[in-house]
Amino acid sequence: MTHEEFARRAEWRLLEAADRLEGEARDLGIHGETSKTRAGELRVAALLVREEAEAVGREERRPTAEVAENPPLEAQA
Repeated sequence: MTHEEFARRAEWRLLEAADRLEGEARDLGIHGETSKTRAGELRVAALLVREEAEAVGREERRPTAEVAENPPLEAQA
């Protein structure tokens, strides 16, 4: 599994949990800030997971010219 796929799955599960939390609170007649806050925290976590996966992907696709200009120490010997 790639890190992008892992991130998509994690994002989906966090968003699903947020939706479920909001739905359960509605069904119970709870309209307090706590359930909204928790669901919001899950949505932020999903966003962070997705953004981190994108950052890792960008790093992995870094141009090889950078590597050629700054070769690993083993290659410099």
